[in-house]
Amino acid sequence: MSVRVRRGARAGAVQRRRATSRMSPRALYARPMALRQLYTDAGTLIRRGQHEAAVAHHQNSR
Repeated sequence: MSVRVRRGARAGAVQRRRATSRMSPRALYARPMALRQLYTDAGTLIRRGQHEAAVAHHQNSR
């Protein structure tokens, strides 16, 4: 009985791997580009917030 369970689990893992190989090259390329844009935007927002905090601190310290 336990042998059947293991065999079924392996088959599920193989099917999951095949699903990623079916993706088009464009989809595989677009995903990292979208993440790069997301991280770039987040970095810009963080730097802007740090700059504004430094300006506010400078003005409040006078």
